[in-house]
Amino acid sequence: MYKLTYSPASPYVRKVMLAAYSIKINHEIDLVSSENKFFQDLKSKNPLNKIPILMKPNGDYLFDSRVIIDYFNRLEGSLIPIEGKERDIVMTKCALTEGIIDAALLYVYSNRYAGDSKPSKIWQELQISKIKHSLMSLNLNVSNWEILSKVNASHIGLIVALDYLNFRNIFNWEKDMKHLLEWHEKSKLVVPGYVETLPKD
Repeated sequence: MYKLTYSPASPYVRKVMLAAYSIKINHEIDLVSSENKFFQDLKSKNPLNKIPILMKPNGDYLFDSRVIIDYFNRLEGSLIPIEGKERDIVMTKCALTEGIIDAALLYVYSNRYAGDSKPSKIWQELQISKIKHSLMSLNLNVSNWEILSKVNASHIGLIVALDYLNFRNIFNWEKDMKHLLEWHEKSKLVVPGYVETLPKD
């Protein structure tokens, strides 16, 4: 069995779990939540003290979500093309979705860790502008993200990013992003594990 540090709200953990569902190894993963006494020990394997961390059956450790998904891809090969132009395209798309998630988390953390001060409006507006600009571009080009034969890592990244924005009420993208909304509604029906991994507190 694999062991994975788990938080039901983490978009990075959800990316890993959706990747696991896609290659049909989700049933081989033991989710280690913060209530588990093994959680802190497993989390300490990443000096950055961040999740997710995956312990492989042989006892080796991997972090972060990008590295874990790359490892899963080497097991099954459908999440990221192995080489050539198609790999470059998928990896670039993954970078965009990762950036949206990063900006969303920075926005959330600006509120959560502001202490007794008000969060920086300039900082929050910067993160929202990154998200909004990225989603506007995606809304225009989302036809290039269609799930044809199989779900890949970029599809997973985008659906996780969109759901996390909704989950934390960061940016109401559904109002003006018609094409992106259509993509989301269609894609969530074919992404394995979509409902099972929806974020929650």
